[in-house]
Amino acid sequence: MKPRCYLVVANAPEHLRLKEANAIFNKYIGDRKRGHCVYHDHFVDRPGGVAFFAIENEEQKENLKQDLNGWNLEIHPLIESRSAAGFVYQLDYTSSNYAGVSLEKLITRIKEAQEKGINPLDA
Repeated sequence: MKPRCYLVVANAPEHLRLKEANAIFNKYIGDRKRGHCVYHDHFVDRPGGVAFFAIENEEQKENLKQDLNGWNLEIHPLIESRSAAGFVYQLDYTSSNYAGVSLEKLITRIKEAQEKGINPLDA
């Protein structure tokens, strides 16, 4: 198997509260048996989240399906992002070419926010 990034969309059972679902999802993405989690976030409107993993072997790929019992998982291999670095390159390419904002500019905004005591998630 060739290395590749995978998108995981994980919808938790409706009865889980957001805080509980977030904790379960954080444990899931932190388990390195699934490879390198390059990015993640949680949903505001329902329990669950999204993550991108850089996968290097079949075992890691199969482990994407494990440990979220009762959750609805969608797992998709990506075309362009074939490594963690490739994912970051694709992020820069997309933001630069489709929105005119380079990754370098985004990182500068983060640093400026931190210098001003602003949460970098709000930069």
